[in-house]
Amino acid sequence: MAVATLPIRIDHAACTECRMCYVVCREIDLNAVTIAPDPLHRFEIDTGRCLYPGCTVCLMYCPAPGSIVEAASGRSLVPPPPEVWTAERRVARRAS
Repeated sequence: MAVATLPIRIDHAACTECRMCYVVCREIDLNAVTIAPDPLHRFEIDTGRCLYPGCTVCLMYCPAPGSIVEAASGRSLVPPPPEVWTAERRVARRAS
């Protein structure tokens, strides 16, 4: 069964490049946050791998308000809006 996702992106004007989104996304083995091959090597979100709104780990760890936004609307997701952080929207952990 496919999971419905919404594209999100990094707002480079607000991003502090702390790498938290990159680290936590790798930690849960999604690898949806990548380093762009452009000369600035900015962080990008791979919409083919990102599971938002099912996964919100990058939003929870990001310290920079406004740095992660919904792609279509531009709505800020940092800090996470209350409706984003609900039990029914979380992805279950894989059994080890």
